[in-house]
Amino acid sequence: MEARTRLRLSVMMALVYAVQGAFWPLLAIHLKDLGIAGRERGWIFATLAIGSFLMPLGAGQLVDRFLAGERLLGVIFAVAAGFLAVIAAGLISGAGGLFGLFLVFWLIVAPAFALANAIALRHLPRPQEQFAGVRLWGTVGWMAVGWAVSLLMVWSGSANLGRGAFEAFWIASALALVVACYSFTLPHTPPLAVAGHERRGGLRGSLALLERPGMKSFLFTAFGVHLTTPFVYQVIPTYLEGKGMSRAWITSAMTLGQWPEVIMLAVLPWLFLRVGSKGTLLIGIMAWVVRYGTLAAEPPLWLAVAGIPLHGVGVACFTVAGQIYMDSQSPREGRASAQALYMVVTSGVGSFLGSLLAGDLMGRFGGDYGLVFLVPCVIDAALLIYFCAGFRGNAMIKDCSSACNGARPFRKDGVRGRPARVGNLVTESADG
Repeated sequence: MEARTRLRLSVMMALVYAVQGAFWPLLAIHLKDLGIAGRERGWIFATLAIGSFLMPLGAGQLVDRFLAGERLLGVIFAVAAGFLAVIAAGLISGAGGLFGLFLVFWLIVAPAFALANAIALRHLPRPQEQFAGVRLWGTVGWMAVGWAVSLLMVWSGSANLGRGAFEAFWIASALALVVACYSFTLPHTPPLAVAGHERRGGLRGSLALLERPGMKSFLFTAFGVHLTTPFVYQVIPTYLEGKGMSRAWITSAMTLGQWPEVIMLAVLPWLFLRVGSKGTLLIGIMAWVVRYGTLAAEPPLWLAVAGIPLHGVGVACFTVAGQIYMDSQSPREGRASAQALYMVVTSGVGSFLGSLLAGDLMGRFGGDYGLVFLVPCVIDAALLIYFCAGFRGNAMIKDCSSACNGARPFRKDGVRGRPARVGNLVTESADG
């Protein structure tokens, strides 16, 4: 039963991330082909952050208190399929229209990633040990669809025509329909914040996490790191095209960042055990510093492509490790809200300001990519020093160490259909 549940959750992750992976790496080039300038592109990219800021806390409380997670996930992607079809058909192509369309799209879809995390964490008996292995399939899905889009563009002959990347949106729309249908087959994920637990759940409970040791410095660092991550898909694709790479292979080239991400996700439990949560998160920040520092030197194309794997190290060791850290610090009835709080700080406020920053720098410095990439490099370097000196939260490792060593934590209430305790975490059993 446990293996079957992990398989179902892994497929969920692969499909959810494949939807965005189909069109996001080519969005900057698509917008450039439509004649949309740097600052306007920045605002369109920022719609993801706006959606991440405004919606996930409310969606997290819906799942924690009122609505089954898998049903909300299905509804979200059913609606998403329609929006993506509108973009794919080219019915809206102006900057203002696309901003409005993407804004509504992300207001609906942005909570899906936090919901997918919450669903997976709820149904894994040993989440700190098993979540990374499930989450890595989201990366696999992103990679697989990137190659599918590249092959389709080569086959259709649209690789170098400069007429947009509409094929990517058609693939994303079809995948969204698949996710919508598949979501209703997932394990039932009922609300957990009931009766005596209501005071600790929801928004108040997630904000109470700020009182835990190290949480404020962690969230500040997470905000700063995600101030720089928009440069990956907003600036690097056009940089690679400017260096002579065919647009058909840009999505495939960007998947080089996912290969090390898969590896790092697989070894995250080992990293937590050996270097602790602080050491793991520092590795992630360091990867971003090196990556942007290399690009600031404006290297040749082969070296710029060779540095793409550092993206995966940064995502696995900071973003995903941060999700696991947040889960380890949250009460059982507030897990979805805790994930949503993390998403608001990172993919919300951080990425919103980062998208505007990237767009402004592109508009200000034009083709001087060295100056553009120097800014995120300096920001991440400063955060590396700050986090190294200021973070004091390693409590998660005590719980993770027994799981990583294969020891089975004490489960006093591990009866089928009842909550199962794993260290300081409480999760629902696999059958919900």
